[in-house]
Amino acid sequence: MAPRPTSGFWVLVFAVSWLGQVVYNLYFHPLASFPGPFWGRASFFWRAWHTSRGRFHRSVDAQHKRYGDIVRLSPNELSFASADSWRAIYSPRHGSAPLVKSEFYEIYGSGFDSLCVGSERDPRVAGRMRKSLSPAFSTRALLEQEGIVDGCVDRFVGALRAHPDATSASSGNGLNMTKWFEMLAFDILGEMAFGESFHCIEDGKPHFWSEMIEEHLYFITVLDTLRRYPLVAAAGKALLPHLTVGVRNRHTGYSRAKVARRLEKGDGDASSSPRADFMSRLIAKVRDGEMSLEELTAHASTLVIAGGETVATFLAAVTYHLLSTPRAYRKLRDEVRGRYPGGAREVDATSAQALPYLQAVIAEGLRIYPPGSQGFPRKTPAGEGIEVDGRWVPGGVEVYTSAWSVTHDPRYFHDPHVFKPERWLDPDCQDLKEASQPFSLGPRGCIGRNFAMVETSLILAKMHLAFDAELVRPGQGWEEESRIHVMWWKPELAVRFRPVDGHGSADGQGAKN
Repeated sequence: MAPRPTSGFWVLVFAVSWLGQVVYNLYFHPLASFPGPFWGRASFFWRAWHTSRGRFHRSVDAQHKRYGDIVRLSPNELSFASADSWRAIYSPRHGSAPLVKSEFYEIYGSGFDSLCVGSERDPRVAGRMRKSLSPAFSTRALLEQEGIVDGCVDRFVGALRAHPDATSASSGNGLNMTKWFEMLAFDILGEMAFGESFHCIEDGKPHFWSEMIEEHLYFITVLDTLRRYPLVAAAGKALLPHLTVGVRNRHTGYSRAKVARRLEKGDGDASSSPRADFMSRLIAKVRDGEMSLEELTAHASTLVIAGGETVATFLAAVTYHLLSTPRAYRKLRDEVRGRYPGGAREVDATSAQALPYLQAVIAEGLRIYPPGSQGFPRKTPAGEGIEVDGRWVPGGVEVYTSAWSVTHDPRYFHDPHVFKPERWLDPDCQDLKEASQPFSLGPRGCIGRNFAMVETSLILAKMHLAFDAELVRPGQGWEEESRIHVMWWKPELAVRFRPVDGHGSADGQGAKN
């Protein structure tokens, strides 16, 4: 009988195979001439290590500082750190279709039998989805939906006013606004996507689903690393079903349950429904056969994740930077209170979006702490390739612009690590504003951009109309403590509020000092 291979034999086979792959990646791969860290060029270990630590954005930035605008971070992946790369990668190309999204988005949208407008890679299918969804994000729709957002914001302001830890100087605790902004954003998106609030603000604590989403996003990071090596990915799914696929399935299952509950309520005719929101415009499409129920559920789920997490991230970041920059905070506070002397009843989205300094604060917050700091990955066309930053990139390569690196580059923004809303107002400022693209650009740019601007404008205007605010720990390195797992994980942000006389309530009767 022939001897059977021993475990040592298979270890040797694996080691030789792995070494051969490393040699190929370093010297014979189509990207072999591009610079980057050794373990990034050789294997996926560099990416796996830095994404698992949540420091990918800063690690990528360090590599760009060392190697320049183009860096090879894994065998088939290039990161770009130039303003020009935004248009080269994301805008429509003359005579050609735009670059397709990478396989990352299939993981992001997995768990449903249909992908959504954010995760669908086929440009034609995504275009059809975008056309179906556009009416829900139109100017008219946003005006109709403003009352829903406004009501949530008023409840948020009222809850801050009533909470003893928020307004008591003697307690010294303040409120963890990282969580409170998540609660507010989640309540708003619950109303918009499922027709009912999650009641986080009223209950004073996060909904369990929002915490499940944080787990879901972390394991998307894990699976995104694993998918680059199919055998490793298969082993990972087999070994970690409850930590990866299990978390995903709990999330998608709850999404389906929420959509089913909304369908039971009716509201299938947006023209006759007393409630105008995101869902009311789509249920009729499902009943008419224009959209599958699974696609509707995928869209609603993505609205909650992408819309809720990104808005909460922005609000926490801009609050940290505002309260750490007294000059900017005073300017915003004075602008808001000068515009609305009669209190919160005067605030609406149209007027708030016309406040110059408020809009500059929003633009600067999105620049200094971009929600998509990890990049929006695309795939170069197979068999064709493209030119980016003067280098030819072959087909089938994952490429993206490192938003964090570009927006913190002194070539494009003077004092890039300093919060300066004035840079967006000064006509003599030489900063290259188009280097900041927080919503991406091109035909796959964020469809919810206008809704996010309405939401953040209302929240910031009403909050700073109602309160004076201060950081409980002004020396906290909040930004440095933040981590990225697809989206941002944010540390605690303790803020203390002092109600302002005559402002902040819908009837204009603010609390006394």
